[in-house]
Amino acid sequence: MNAKCKFCGNNFDKKYKTQKFCSLICANRSNLNNKNYVILPKRHTKELAELFGILLGDGSVNKYFVKVYLNRIADAEYVTFVEKLLRKLFPGALATSQDRPKRGTAEIQLSSKNVCDYLKKLGFNGKKRKIPTWIENDIKFAKATVRGLFDTEGSVGVKYFKGKGGSYIYKQLTVTNKNENILKFLEKYLTILGHTPTKNSKKNIYLSNKISIDKYLKEIGSSNPKIIKKIRG
Repeated sequence: MNAKCKFCGNNFDKKYKTQKFCSLICANRSNLNNKNYVILPKRHTKELAELFGILLGDGSVNKYFVKVYLNRIADAEYVTFVEKLLRKLFPGALATSQDRPKRGTAEIQLSSKNVCDYLKKLGFNGKKRKIPTWIENDIKFAKATVRGLFDTEGSVGVKYFKGKGGSYIYKQLTVTNKNENILKFLEKYLTILGHTPTKNSKKNIYLSNKISIDKYLKEIGSSNPKIIKKIRG
């Protein structure tokens, strides 16, 4: 689908229907020149809380850009979800993704100083990665944040256990993160939500056995097709 770049005027082929710029460079320059009016959320929502989980897991917020880094192959479908979530939460902001083959990542970027200031005001701190009180104080927001964290930092593996009754094979849902604030939050709210997480290292939280994992998928859910497929597969 051919279109004309709103910033430089060059013709380009659209990757998605609402694409306005031919490249990240033009998108960024347009935003920094204050050519975009961004609508910010007026209240806390589950979608906003899920975005916080995504950012706490694999994101960053600096002066002008919000970025999320995902696996370019395993998370290919999830990249689309995150882009759509950003556009839904912040109409008018420029959300784009770029493939980074050498790094093995897909880089999602939203360009808006207003959005960056807004997220920081709501409590996002890339260094401390402490969960904001508005999330901690509302169980539905906490649940959405847990989902965002598992979707970015989670993995599904197969474990083998040999006991007196024989050998057993079971699946294990794991979140790996070195940040103590994130691990404590996950352990606390998974327990509140009726799960039995285990933590036998300084960087991992586990949900083991089919019943526990099925309960997680049913009650908390996942927006990442990779996680859903591995749990059900």
